Amino acid sequence: MNISIRPEAESDFRDVENVTREAFWDLYKPGCVEHLVLHHMRGSPDFVKEMDYVACDGNMIVGNIVFKSKSDQ
Repeated sequence: MNISIRPEAESDFRDVENVTREAFWDLYKPGCVEHLVLHHMRGSPDFVKEMDYVACDGNMIVGNIVFKSKSDQ
């Protein structure tokens, strides 16, 4: 395994959401919502794009990390 980390590109969104869904599916309860949370986070004004990364094994995305700043609300 040769893991590299790079910024997430818009073209990665679907793959990252699929990886997230597969990671959490039926883990804590039937189904999952984590991939939807990620999808909606990207549209939030608090989403920090500069801290949005994917981990890749070759060309395959195997993980990601995102950051949302604290909202005043």
